[in-house]
Amino acid sequence: MRTCPREDGSLKFGRWYYGWTVVAVCMLFQAITFGITFYCFTLYVNEWLADPLIEVTRAQAMLANSALLVAAGAVSPLIGPFMDRYSIRTLICLGVLAAATGMALVSIATAFWQILAIYGALISFCIVLSGPLAAQTLVVKWFDGRRGTAMGIVTTGTSIGGFTVPLLVSYLFTEVGWRTTNLIIAAAMVLLVIPPVLLLIRNNPAQLGLEPDPPARGTGQEGSLPVVPRTRHWSTKTIVTEPNFWVICGVIVLLSAGFTSIASNLGPFATDHGVAKVNQGILIAIYAGIMIPAKVLFGYLSTRMDVRVLLWMAMAMLAVSASLFLAASSFTMLALGCLTLGMSSGSILPLMGALVSTRFGTHAFGRVMGMLGPLNALSSLGPIAVGRIRDATGSYDLGWISLLFSLIPAALLAWFLDRIGRSRRDRPSALSRK
Repeated sequence: MRTCPREDGSLKFGRWYYGWTVVAVCMLFQAITFGITFYCFTLYVNEWLADPLIEVTRAQAMLANSALLVAAGAVSPLIGPFMDRYSIRTLICLGVLAAATGMALVSIATAFWQILAIYGALISFCIVLSGPLAAQTLVVKWFDGRRGTAMGIVTTGTSIGGFTVPLLVSYLFTEVGWRTTNLIIAAAMVLLVIPPVLLLIRNNPAQLGLEPDPPARGTGQEGSLPVVPRTRHWSTKTIVTEPNFWVICGVIVLLSAGFTSIASNLGPFATDHGVAKVNQGILIAIYAGIMIPAKVLFGYLSTRMDVRVLLWMAMAMLAVSASLFLAASSFTMLALGCLTLGMSSGSILPLMGALVSTRFGTHAFGRVMGMLGPLNALSSLGPIAVGRIRDATGSYDLGWISLLFSLIPAALLAWFLDRIGRSRRDRPSALSRK
């Protein structure tokens, strides 16, 4: 494979920097895996509630999503270091095979406990091995100066899946039923994801004789590079003693709990308002579709603005979304709620990636992101709590009000974050400046 030098000293793969090919494949596998496992979950809840073999309440149905997130969080600390050391494309393929097997098994489930076990034991591996952790780890290895832009673009993969897959799945539900749909999904995951991953993904630029993409001259992006020394070693002990780790975790957990509480209950909530199955797919498509430009925007801004301001913007939009759902009296209000929810949700992955890569460096990215997994799994309690409130009161109103109050501690925690790349720990001391 031919490479040639660029004016700034880096190498290109012909006239095209190969890192963008890696980004494209990352978008593909995230679109399919997350579109199916995460964005379509709320559609399955309605099917399970109506299936005579699956006797389940709304709150109990949310346990499947919780089992998914808790199990994923439990294995994330183990998988994170693997992403830094071993073949990422192999790990991605293993995740896809686990999810495909799980979806096929769910299609023949005769009791909810079986679905719960499958989501926790198999499908959970999909979101860890072939989700944002793998995609973002690849981006920080392939990109340097334009990392924020690349991070924002690669995270749109999950939203592209949320925009397209639920529309197809909701249609298949009405035509062939949810069980047959699962078999179709299982085959599609294997055929559409594994071949391009094996053929095109490479762990890092060195495997093709390339270097990480640097900032282009004159773009002004040089100042956005991490200041964390590359030689610094982040062990588990040093990570958990870093205050920013816990602040990041607290903010992410509270925001994620809000996102997942609404997204997971969106189908049943829409059903309460008389929205048909196909139109529920449209609501999910609105929510996921607006996340695409939101992720690119927040990824771009993450290298140019105080991250606290961006987080507060995300919280404000989530508050607007919850308020719209609280006052919802028409499909238009539900659509507007999904629109603002998508804008808010779109911020979290690029901001999380930017925070971790700039606070802990690229070499420890997979390890730190993996360690955040078990703590972020706490956000799965949100959908259960909201579902239980609906079962007990017959309304989601108290759940949306509780979500609004949870944003207060999130906003206070964000205040304690340093500016991206400007930690006190990394600033030169007065002695060193002399």
